[in-house]
Amino acid sequence: MKDVFVVEAARTPVARAGKQSWFTNVRADELSAIVFKELRKRIGLEDKAKQGIIDDVVWAATANAFMEQGLNQGRLAWILSDGSYDVPGCTVDRFCASGINSIQFAIANMMVGWGGDVQIAGGAQHMSHIPMGAGADVHPDLGNYMNMAAINMGYTAEIVARRFNVTREQQDELAMGSHQKCAAAQAANKTKDTIIPIQVKVPAKGAKNTNPHNAAAAYVATDYLAKAAAEGGAELADVIVARDQGVRPETTMESLAAMAPVFMQDEAATVTAGNASQINDAAAGVVLATPEGAKALGKKPIMKMVSWAVIGLEPDIMGVGPALAIPKALKRAGMTKDQIGLWEVNEAFASQAYYCCNTVLNLPKDRVNVWGSGISIGHPLACTGARIATDITAMFRDPDFADVEYIVESMCIGHGHGAAVIWQRVK
Repeated sequence: MKDVFVVEAARTPVARAGKQSWFTNVRADELSAIVFKELRKRIGLEDKAKQGIIDDVVWAATANAFMEQGLNQGRLAWILSDGSYDVPGCTVDRFCASGINSIQFAIANMMVGWGGDVQIAGGAQHMSHIPMGAGADVHPDLGNYMNMAAINMGYTAEIVARRFNVTREQQDELAMGSHQKCAAAQAANKTKDTIIPIQVKVPAKGAKNTNPHNAAAAYVATDYLAKAAAEGGAELADVIVARDQGVRPETTMESLAAMAPVFMQDEAATVTAGNASQINDAAAGVVLATPEGAKALGKKPIMKMVSWAVIGLEPDIMGVGPALAIPKALKRAGMTKDQIGLWEVNEAFASQAYYCCNTVLNLPKDRVNVWGSGISIGHPLACTGARIATDITAMFRDPDFADVEYIVESMCIGHGHGAAVIWQRVK
């Protein structure tokens, strides 16, 4: 079995989906293409003649892989990036874990010698253009085998809160903490080496503080969507986007308490827009290499995947997935919880994040989602796993975490899954 390392990583900022999204005028395939361009630049493969060393592109596009996310985004976005034709590409879907599963698929192939010495993996999602569930057509008999209400992720968050007694106050406290940690990380520019600054025309109303550290644009987005928006009367601003959009530093327990429940409206309802993850637009990817590949690229390995696990569970409580997947990944690695230095457990909803991290796993609060997570950074489904992995490369480079050897990445997955990965620093 070959060793496989992450040797580079890059992502776009995470835009908050909707009319004021900073990426409302950029498509998912273009966000993917920008990540491909940046990764090639970072590994010295801008010349097409040299790109044949890349054995494959494994990319994620989930929860409505159609329209601009359709056909085979991994292949077509690679071509859109002006990538060499001799590099193939495929597209992966495991809903919320698609981005990390694409990385795991690539690693597994490379480990057994079926995937060459260099691959690119990651994912993208554009929830402004393609809302979750759009175009879906489930089988009429599916309701005979599962509660069809569980197709709605918000419903499952309410069920988790009720079944496991997670209070509204506990959820709101977790959400507020997520925004505080994300805001502090942004102020310290923690992800400056992973986020790709992009010049783009955004809705003028939302064009605020897009580039707080005055980064230079690495790429300029195409403007045909912006032109169409302007012709339709939209007021746009030309800005450089270099940070994640969704963080709300002003969040307080009072502001969260004022929000009405979204998914259920009875007296027991507790899940609001404030204590749920955002919907988002973003792309993220990593470069994977064997020792031979790293040498050929002249890149020093950053980290490697030492364990991987997925589990299935009742769709009604899909959010508890990390509580089951993390122990499975630890067991496979022959490791214990106290060996893990940091925990990146995606906040799909505060109810499930609280239950998994606090009630079941009892994780150290100061070591969980240290730069924020789905509630503050966002949850662009197929991108999320790759976004987390990309940010973990920055954590391993951060002097604040010089003592950390292992970081766990985990997430719940819609329709009854959980996934977990253990990343190890390469010294």
